Amino acid sequence: MRTSGRLDIFPKRIDNLMLLIYAAFVLLGLLTIYSSAYTADLPSLFSLEKEYGKQVLYIGISIVVGMIILLIDGKFFINYSYHIYGFIILLLIAVLFTPAVKGAHSWFKLGGFSLQPSEFAKFATTLAFAKLLSSPNRKLTDNKTRFYAVSLLMMPAVLITLQPDPGTVLVFVSFLLVMYREGMSGIILLLGLLVAVITVMTIFIRDSVLLWGLLQGPWILVAFACMLFAVSIFVIRKTVRKRQRKTQVVRAIYVLVITVVVSLSTKLVHEHVFSDRHRDRFDVILGLIDDKTGVGYNQAQSMAAIASGGIVGKGYRNATLSNDQFNQVPEQSTDFIFCGWGEEWGLIGSVLFIVLYITMLIRIIMIAERQRSQYTRIFGYCTACILFFHFLINIGMVIGVVPVVGIPLPFFSYGGSSIIGFTILLFIFLRLDSERMDVLR
Repeated sequence: MRTSGRLDIFPKRIDNLMLLIYAAFVLLGLLTIYSSAYTADLPSLFSLEKEYGKQVLYIGISIVVGMIILLIDGKFFINYSYHIYGFIILLLIAVLFTPAVKGAHSWFKLGGFSLQPSEFAKFATTLAFAKLLSSPNRKLTDNKTRFYAVSLLMMPAVLITLQPDPGTVLVFVSFLLVMYREGMSGIILLLGLLVAVITVMTIFIRDSVLLWGLLQGPWILVAFACMLFAVSIFVIRKTVRKRQRKTQVVRAIYVLVITVVVSLSTKLVHEHVFSDRHRDRFDVILGLIDDKTGVGYNQAQSMAAIASGGIVGKGYRNATLSNDQFNQVPEQSTDFIFCGWGEEWGLIGSVLFIVLYITMLIRIIMIAERQRSQYTRIFGYCTACILFFHFLINIGMVIGVVPVVGIPLPFFSYGGSSIIGFTILLFIFLRLDSERMDVLR
């Protein structure tokens, strides 16, 4: 489109604040990676032999990809949502047949680089999810729509579980919050909370024995649920009006079925899907084992690094724990990068970082709420929820309140697939937002 005799290449209504926050996180992340991986032998920021040199390359690719996205008509992403989703699903299937790296079939090796399709599954699923829920006659009050929505989420989640990559699978839970925003009953969220509680309880009592060995592990919860169900039916018959009993009985049956299924399946998943290291990490968080020199080493060292930063930190490149020189914190450029930031900038810097991240999430929600297009609004909420879950799990992992599941801090952690995938997610949203005034109410 021509305006005042010049050619406008990029859309005018791009949210500049989001671009500024994005640039800030990318730059601060690069500087933190440089600080944590710096060696005097390879001081150049552009050395591809070091993580910071590769990250410069990944950032460059991300910026180019982001600019290309801003040039594409937003209708392209809407019209080809399912096609993109299907292509990524094929990649998730194909990656299962690649050689294992650190016990997981998660990467395609491309020379000295690797591609992790699960990082791209997030934006692809967001595209398809927004397309489904914004389609005519699709309401989350309809069981058929809920079935399609959950199936759409389960397909990549199951394939990623098979790699296995439990950290990434957890992120798909965030889509339930979007479903709630779009009209799903809050009862389902409460059932989700019930599932989480039952899962933790099952892990806690998996080795427990009652009644001289007649009840073991999850069967204890099953027996308790059956007794609670019987009591509930008795109370319902005595206290609830006859015309309302059926609804209450159905709810009690739902709770019973969920408890039985989750209790028994948790044991199977815990023993046969998760690797030994993932099981042990859950046990460390739950206090079932204390192993600060073994499986709990990463987390213990990360917490020590943050604590050593004190109030104001040690200053840039003055960290004594979270860098390659001392090699006290493994994965300090990827999953545990926040501990490096905390050690260098202390409590004040950590709080400012969290405030900036929350500002970004709030801004994304504000942009989503101003949309005329339901598709763009849903896409925006998916973006916010994905970033929120990554932020919550990663920070919680670093400070010792969440098990170590290997999940990056968006725009900040080292990793090509991660920063490119999140850039695509954010820039598609910004491109769709730039067209909001072209959408008729």
